[in-house]
Amino acid sequence: MRKFVCCSFKPGDYISINLSRVAFYEFHPFTISSAPEETDFIRVHIADNGDWTKKVHQHFKGMSDEEAREHQIEIYRGNIDSQETYPNGPYSEYYRMHDTDNERTGKRESVIIKGPYSSCARYVFDSKHVVLIGAGIGVTPYASILSSLMAQFRGTHFVRRNNSHVYYISDGFNENRKLQKFDFIWLNRDFENFEWFLNLLRRFEQEQDNYLALHPNEKRFLDIHLYCTDPQLASNVDNAPLELVRKICAPVARRDIYTGLKSRTNFGRPSWEKIFNKFISLENASTADDVSVFFCGRSIIGEAIKRQCEEFQFRYYEEKF
Repeated sequence: MRKFVCCSFKPGDYISINLSRVAFYEFHPFTISSAPEETDFIRVHIADNGDWTKKVHQHFKGMSDEEAREHQIEIYRGNIDSQETYPNGPYSEYYRMHDTDNERTGKRESVIIKGPYSSCARYVFDSKHVVLIGAGIGVTPYASILSSLMAQFRGTHFVRRNNSHVYYISDGFNENRKLQKFDFIWLNRDFENFEWFLNLLRRFEQEQDNYLALHPNEKRFLDIHLYCTDPQLASNVDNAPLELVRKICAPVARRDIYTGLKSRTNFGRPSWEKIFNKFISLENASTADDVSVFFCGRSIIGEAIKRQCEEFQFRYYEEKF
């Protein structure tokens, strides 16, 4: 098997992809959702909400097990309750393409990649307090940033082999870096879409908890804010018993019953004024000049966020969706 060598890219960069078996001449841009520290592959997330993306989905979904073996492709399905993540577990949906030296079969899946190309997300690491806001699949530019931060976070500790205890490098994660505070806000119309990156968020929460347990004087680095915006879920009285269960069980389990995260899932559309006000009014709050807001999603949502950023004098960056 030949080794796959990834191109050099930065968190938030994107590439253009051609799948000749789907459409011979078409290239389509997708943000890289893996981290630069993951050196043996490039990962992208594709939502089937357009003609070409639907064809891609059907192309792989319609493959029989025999066809998948012939094309050296492994196909897995997603699950919001998954405790494993790609490419280690059988619960996350991804299409893994193997490169082999046996080209005579003509069965390999051909993927042509152009790029990478940079985006405004590269400015994330030049800010002191970053607010990343993703709507639906618009979260993908920030998945790469989260994955990169996760890799950097893990790079600040080591495991002692004789007792498997975790020890962190003395200068800490936040030393010698400009980025000190990170708020991640993700809006989805339904819970199924949260499965895309829940495993990454769960791991980051656990890593941060482990770090803060050993460094009680350190501040929290990452705060997660999830919003399920489906108006029927937000207003349906049938959800009242489930909400009651959550209020009772969450303090005991210390987990949100919908996502398994410690961060609570909110229903309805967020109040940007209330959210932004907390960034500059709470204890150890940032100044307006410290805060940079990055958004990727539908333009109508971006317009509302941009107006609030102007009110609070936050810097605003938008990734075109």
